[in-house]
Amino acid sequence: ALEKVVGAEPRVASVAADLVTHFEAREAAQPGKAMVVTMSREICVHLYNEIVRLRPEWHDEDPEKGAIKIVMTGSASDKALLRPHIYGGPVKKRLEKRFKDPNATQDPLKLVIVRDMWLTGFDAPCVHTMYVDKPMKGHNLMQAIARVNRVFKDKQGGLVVDYIGIANELKSALKEYTAAQGRGRPTVDAHEAFSVLAEKLDALRGMLHGFDYSGFLTGGHKTLAGAAN
Repeated sequence: ALEKVVGAEPRVASVAADLVTHFEAREAAQPGKAMVVTMSREICVHLYNEIVRLRPEWHDEDPEKGAIKIVMTGSASDKALLRPHIYGGPVKKRLEKRFKDPNATQDPLKLVIVRDMWLTGFDAPCVHTMYVDKPMKGHNLMQAIARVNRVFKDKQGGLVVDYIGIANELKSALKEYTAAQGRGRPTVDAHEAFSVLAEKLDALRGMLHGFDYSGFLTGGHKTLAGAAN
């Protein structure tokens, strides 16, 4: 339901208009690159289309040209809307290399739209702005905002522009992180994971209404049939 609201045409159009105005002002003050994080691959494309409607000169079908690109997973069987933005491995690698390249005067690529690619383990110090339009929390959120906080030349700092309302999540993620004194915490706490597992097992056992499935390793289809019944 949230995705429908977030991806609604008028909303995508207003986010695109704000983003273009903001990014141009940001670029004038401090040259660099930006990432946009959206909720779905479809929203990636709709947002791209809205942005290039406002700034047609940013678009180019050639992956080597143009100021804006979408980086996402996909395959040849994807629907027509997505297909123009699905690149093979070598092209993606090349885009990554170019996006990380601080020498922006020679490379037009300035703005990349992603859903979940490049949000972790991706270091590009020349990225100074991240536009977030996707709910994120905890470890994932900390990982994502770390894309813009790298020290670089005369970069004054990274900026996160929040279109979705991650402020409270960010506060609690930072609190959790500082409480651990910089050592952080595993993405999933083992005790938490185990209690979730125990809860799910309990629910599954309930569905079997007391059926004895203990011989499942050797019982073969008879155990399966009994469990199904």
